[in-house]
Amino acid sequence: MKRSLLFFLLVFTGLCACKNSDSPVEQAFTVPSWTLYQRALYSGKNAEEAKKVLISKDYPYNINLTIHGDPTTQMGIAWFTNAGVTGGMVQIVEGKANEVSAFDKAREITAVSTTIDSINYMSAGYADGNNNKEVIASTGFIQGEKRSYTGNKALMDHLKPNTAYSYRVGKEGAWSEIGSFTTAKDGKDAFEFIYATDPQANTDSMFDISKRTVETAYRQVPDAGFLLINGDFVESARSQSSEWEWEQWFEKMQSVWMHLPMAPVQGNHDTSPFHNWFNHFNTDTAYNVQHPDDLTKTAMNGTVYSFVYGDALFMVINYEDYQKGEPYFAALEQWLRKQVADHSEVKWKIVAFHKAMFTGSSVHQSSDPGKEQDSRMVRERFASVFQDLKIDLAIQGHDHIYEVIGVVAARGTNYTHLVNAVSNQTSVTPTLADGKKPSLDVTGKRGGTYDVSNGMIYFLNNSAGKKKYYPRSKKQMEETFPQHKVKDYFGLFNKFGQTGDPTFSCIKVSTDAIDVATYIVGDGGKVTPFDAFKIVKKK
Repeated sequence: MKRSLLFFLLVFTGLCACKNSDSPVEQAFTVPSWTLYQRALYSGKNAEEAKKVLISKDYPYNINLTIHGDPTTQMGIAWFTNAGVTGGMVQIVEGKANEVSAFDKAREITAVSTTIDSINYMSAGYADGNNNKEVIASTGFIQGEKRSYTGNKALMDHLKPNTAYSYRVGKEGAWSEIGSFTTAKDGKDAFEFIYATDPQANTDSMFDISKRTVETAYRQVPDAGFLLINGDFVESARSQSSEWEWEQWFEKMQSVWMHLPMAPVQGNHDTSPFHNWFNHFNTDTAYNVQHPDDLTKTAMNGTVYSFVYGDALFMVINYEDYQKGEPYFAALEQWLRKQVADHSEVKWKIVAFHKAMFTGSSVHQSSDPGKEQDSRMVRERFASVFQDLKIDLAIQGHDHIYEVIGVVAARGTNYTHLVNAVSNQTSVTPTLADGKKPSLDVTGKRGGTYDVSNGMIYFLNNSAGKKKYYPRSKKQMEETFPQHKVKDYFGLFNKFGQTGDPTFSCIKVSTDAIDVATYIVGDGGKVTPFDAFKIVKKK
């Protein structure tokens, strides 16, 4: 029998619903398309119908844009190809291109390719009990299955400010769809970005929720310069990390990632010995170049970086390596101080990190003496540093709840709510908080103007995914004082609640103000305004 005929029979009769990642049949197609094919067969579709999803192995996937350095002149890009598929590049042209002929005279940038060998494709799930057995059972995947890849990264540089570009990635005969982006304006013009956090999915139904939130946010804010996403992209972490979950994150929302750059933050669920986060995102890695010592650098490259957009300095921080202790914290503080000193002409200073430094979450403000002590450690180490550096806004994740804390002034481990710095608020009927059920408005406040001249705002806009936590009452916060050591903790909360639904925020930044509008995403992508507030700085 001819080899070509045997190949045809193996693939398209459905006799080879292979689980072996070393199979030459499987490696003839991209990993995501083979997965779709395998799942289709497992669900009972005939082979002729299932084969329609298969894509030849040379094609790129998991494509995404990231802020990398100066957003007026640069853009990072990353994508995966199958193991052994090399020679990838980016073709880029100025303007909005709709036809492949636009790339006849494109600028070409060769990708830096890295072998990513034998990493977990499907795991039993994260050790806290939230597992993906549902996916294993519904797909026929083998727990502990491994895959290998080629990671591809390129930096599109020497771009013009405030200019639309089109691009495609891959190589001759295997190009991606056409993507596009617009560079930032060269100046202090107003801009807007999307903020979302904790999609944290590991099942089909959970990824569908994340997809609906992201796509709805992009429709609502089509001119967003980027999406700041504050960690926990996936559920399974550490030795149980599942590349399938990362694959779903990119593939289910690929139409968005072809156009909307991300500014990603590492969350605790993104921590992995396989470095999935770093393999997928092309962010600035200068921090680890500057801090090569094991006690001062981050475990994964690219998880501490900064950029200036308009009149705002963004500093993305990784607290997930807190176990390294004071040498690591001292290096982070030194880096923060240098960023602020180097950009003294910028009005707004914004930090972004995953684990909230202040929270009333029923899960993460625990009576367990050994739980969440990292948040307290970071709070006691950095709140006064932020105060000294005149940071205006901290954008957070991790706690799956809605919290506007402050305006907070920090002196050592003393934290003061500057209530007179908040004005123009409306009142609603407060709802009871008991840590067990949704409580929309614990403090009974909406809206407001916050003057951060003498303090800062710590903001968390709930979560973009299914998982939710619930607010603790004042009494419950007082009872856990021995663990958190924050006097009048409840008094720091200006707004506090749980919508019960996925949320995202549109944040508009001008020299005059930062305007934050948070939206609830309902069934079918229905958008409902939840809360809005303004940040000003009078001196």
